[in-house]
Amino acid sequence: MKQLIIIADMEGASGIFDSNREACWHEELHPQNTLWRSYGRDCITSDVLAVCNAAVEMGIDDILLYDEHFAGCREYNVQIEKLPSIVRTFDLPNREALWSRIRGQAAIDPYGIITVGQHARAGEENAYFPHTIHTPPIDSFYINGLHVAEIGQSVMCFCGVPYLANIGCAASHKEALELSPNITCITVKDSARAWEPSCGETYPIIFNGVIEAIEDYDNKTAYPFQDHCVCELKLTDTHYFEEPDSFPWKGGFTKDCATWETHDIETALSLFWHVHEYIRKK
Repeated sequence: MKQLIIIADMEGASGIFDSNREACWHEELHPQNTLWRSYGRDCITSDVLAVCNAAVEMGIDDILLYDEHFAGCREYNVQIEKLPSIVRTFDLPNREALWSRIRGQAAIDPYGIITVGQHARAGEENAYFPHTIHTPPIDSFYINGLHVAEIGQSVMCFCGVPYLANIGCAASHKEALELSPNITCITVKDSARAWEPSCGETYPIIFNGVIEAIEDYDNKTAYPFQDHCVCELKLTDTHYFEEPDSFPWKGGFTKDCATWETHDIETALSLFWHVHEYIRKK
């Protein structure tokens, strides 16, 4: 069995730009917004469908999809019913980012991982909606010295699995290449060049790009296993940490920064949300 992991976000999807940013505002949190359902879902679905159809063409027989955009909302952004029958979704309560549970449901050795619909980290230039997990309050998140956002969390969770392609805004590729320098970068929009095609125009670009990525499989590399993780979470100047009286992990707090250490990536990512609970707005 060749199992492909797909991690989907939405700010980096085709057809969604500053001019129609409401297209990626999930209806459960923005009930007055209609553009997500009438337009935005079609954009991310087209991108994911292009990936899936290319994967099927190349002999992939099992696809596990994590739709992480607005994790915590019940309804998927991707229209699952439009995808090939071999696509399954991770069993998660309201699509929450429970990385240990996500990794535990996949094969021990998946064939590869592809990230799609990706945006750049907070602070990246010429990016569409750059942020790190959610900014504010988060300014930056580092694991072993690498600036990690949604792409990094996903790929690190599946460390040891070949990282085949990143699909999203041009600025998002910087983080992806830091994780694995041999990935295929498939751009669907580029603020620096004012290139803003529709999802119909980018479908063949994605499809052909994924075909090429899988054909180049022998040259793909994975983010390596880590047996020691040093994490650092910095806040924007609008928020601060309320340090707890005690915490059951190795680390510490200052007003604008928290650190912790673990022996594996999954624990490091899980502790992120425990640390997050101590963030307060000024």
